[in-house]
Amino acid sequence: MRISIDAPRDNDKRFRLFLPVPLWIARLRFIWRFLPEESRQYAPVAAELVRALKKYKRENGSWNLVEVDSRDTHMEIRI
Repeated sequence: MRISIDAPRDNDKRFRLFLPVPLWIARLRFIWRFLPEESRQYAPVAAELVRALKKYKRENGSWNLVEVDSRDTHMEIRI
């Protein structure tokens, strides 16, 4: 999964962030301790979800989970 952000700054420059996040990180049990209580209910199905996402990606290629375009900012989360 990749998170990319391209946004303006005050000094006429651009803020660009490219952050690769591996999907397998959701399968690590200790990660779920740091999430809010209401999110922990999904921990038991995380491994199954990661397997399903990887299978879908193998069959269909990469796809955008979130893509936001505003007047001067572009944000994208790509699986």
